[in-house]
Amino acid sequence: MSEGKKSILVVDDDEAHLIWSTEILEQSGYEIDVAHSAEKGLAMLAENSYDLIISDLVMPGMSGMDFVRKVAEFRKDQKAIIMTGHGDVDTFIESVHGLGALEYIVKPVESSVFITMVDKLTSTPISADSGQASTY
Repeated sequence: MSEGKKSILVVDDDEAHLIWSTEILEQSGYEIDVAHSAEKGLAMLAENSYDLIISDLVMPGMSGMDFVRKVAEFRKDQKAIIMTGHGDVDTFIESVHGLGALEYIVKPVESSVFITMVDKLTSTPISADSGQASTY
């Protein structure tokens, strides 16, 4: 990762969404790594640290929720955004409770809302109320 740029890991099995989010984030000055599965994301996290993780909730194999749980085992204060095309608030509450996932987005999301959330999370430190999340 380059000096000075905020780094983001995007984990999603949907190639179209990976391209969309990568383009928006790179245009906004972020350095991006992508993983097509939660398992690949975990391998990348073993080698690198990121200012933010953006993960799809529903993926084949390990789900985004299980991925966030695994990440919390070795990176308790990791900032994350969970994205899903399935607007299940109960699943969202379960995914963020004590796991460090700070935000939840229901796809599709407008690019301005998406980048505003990313900017907010990458510019603020983890607070004591980590795990308290907002939905967009």
